[in-house]
Amino acid sequence: MKVEFVLDYKKDIELFNKTAEAMADSIASAKPETNTTQMRKFYDSVLELYDRSLMAEKDFNEILPFVKMLNSKVSYAKERKHANDAFVGMINDCVRQVDSKEKLEVFKLFFEAVLGFSKSKKDKR
Repeated sequence: MKVEFVLDYKKDIELFNKTAEAMADSIASAKPETNTTQMRKFYDSVLELYDRSLMAEKDFNEILPFVKMLNSKVSYAKERKHANDAFVGMINDCVRQVDSKEKLEVFKLFFEAVLGFSKSKKDKR
C-alpha cells in the first residue's frame, strides 16, 4: 500500500499522526522486513544532516547533495534486503521534496513520527 504524502504539515495536519502511522503500517506489512534498527540508522543520518543545516556558516546548498545521497544509501540497503519497497519509497519521496532547511526539518519530524509508530507496532507483534 503506497502512502501519498506532502512534507507540509499546514496542508496535512495529520502528517505527524495518521499519515505517519499509515506509513509505519505500510513499512511494517511489506517484505522483507525493515527493522527499526535499520530505520534508526537512516533517521540518525537525517538528524545529522539537519544538525549540520543549523550551523550558521553552512549554506543549505552544501547540505542538499548529502540529503540526496540518502537515495543511494537506501537503494543499497534494499539490495542487501535490509529495507523493503515501502521504506525505500518513503525515503525517496521525502528526499525529492526537500529543498530547504525547513523541509528538511519536516522530513526529520515526519521520520521521527514514523519511527515512533513503527517501534510500537513491532512491540505489539
